[in-house]
Amino acid sequence: MQHHMNQLYEERVNYICNIPRFTRKAKLDNTRLLLEELGNPQLNYKSIHVAGTNGKGSVSKMMAGVLEKSGYKTGLFISPHLVRINERISVNHIDISDEDFLEADKKVMAAVTKLLDENEAFEHPAFFEYVFALGALYFFEQGCDFVVFETGLGGRFDATNVLIPEICIITSIGLDHMQYLGNTIKEIAGEKAGIIKTGIPVVYNTGDKEADEVIESVSEKVDTVCYTVECLKEKGFTEDIEDSVFDAVAGYEKENAKTALLASRILLKEKFDPDKYSSVIKEFSFPGRLEYIKRNIILDGAHNEDAVKALIISVNEICKRDGFKNVSLFFAVSSDKDYNSIIKLLVDGLDIEDVYVSELSSSRKEDAGTVMELFQKYLPAQKHFDVVESKNMKRLWEIATGELESDTLLLVVGSLYMVGEIKGFL
Repeated sequence: MQHHMNQLYEERVNYICNIPRFTRKAKLDNTRLLLEELGNPQLNYKSIHVAGTNGKGSVSKMMAGVLEKSGYKTGLFISPHLVRINERISVNHIDISDEDFLEADKKVMAAVTKLLDENEAFEHPAFFEYVFALGALYFFEQGCDFVVFETGLGGRFDATNVLIPEICIITSIGLDHMQYLGNTIKEIAGEKAGIIKTGIPVVYNTGDKEADEVIESVSEKVDTVCYTVECLKEKGFTEDIEDSVFDAVAGYEKENAKTALLASRILLKEKFDPDKYSSVIKEFSFPGRLEYIKRNIILDGAHNEDAVKALIISVNEICKRDGFKNVSLFFAVSSDKDYNSIIKLLVDGLDIEDVYVSELSSSRKEDAGTVMELFQKYLPAQKHFDVVESKNMKRLWEIATGELESDTLLLVVGSLYMVGEIKGFL
């Protein structure tokens, strides 16, 4: 029986993961039809909607932690997954079980089949849309009080934008996924601001003046209140939180912790408990984000310029604090990323010892040889022999960890998918 279930689970995950990632055009009506067929499960709990280029996963996770500690049964919907698809859907910190995944999948698939049969306007949902419907249903069946939903891509046309949330949160805005979202900060901010709705408060911390202006003008247009993280001080919202709380999280997570603080206060009002918030932040960790797997090995999924800039600041802080003399890189990247500028930033910003270049097992991989040449282009000539490349990631990992000196920090960077692959063979 168990074997049969495992096999079925593998088959279904395989089916779902092979649904095209992006359909021809993003149509929210498609998602709406599917959710209606499922009985609109997403309207049976309070939701929190989080968009942004970087930081949205962390803020979502922090929010879910605060709500759970405050006594609410809390769902969390995030992406991507590192090792298993179940990581995307969790309740009170526990990932959906394979059994529950199959149960919800059966219902979603039945709804999809029925709609394809009966409604000409309906198309088979894209990968993300399908997983979102599955999560939305599961959270309802689990009887969640609150669910935090992280957008997949952008905001305006994201499947999650059918939600009617209690609060919207927009984290940092930078250049990423430009082939889908636009080439300027203004355009990208416009896509993220697409989650703003009349009468639903917005908390934002974009780190960019232009992006802030877009959010403020959209909020004004649809007649809703927006709060910038600057209000924390004005409203005295940090007075009952000790400084040590923010010092507990490294580098860029400090901004995310502030965003979560403001949003939790606005959402929970007098039910907000500073001690519960503080304990969530002090215990906070996120797989694949400044994640230590050994004293001197850190995994980080930074894969766009802003994330890499923030990562460099954090890594230099860590080196100073823990006495590392230099940094070695373990690097692989998706072909659709602006890896030229990422590599230049890493070479300029860090004191680099060795570089190990591999490639992802997905179809979106970038060739290791091409990437190696870029490192050699930006590193000083005497360092050219310190760049090693191999398509065999596991073999290269053994070499990199085998040669690692105790005063060198090994940083795995370039792609969350690579972080997932490495965690798969640790």
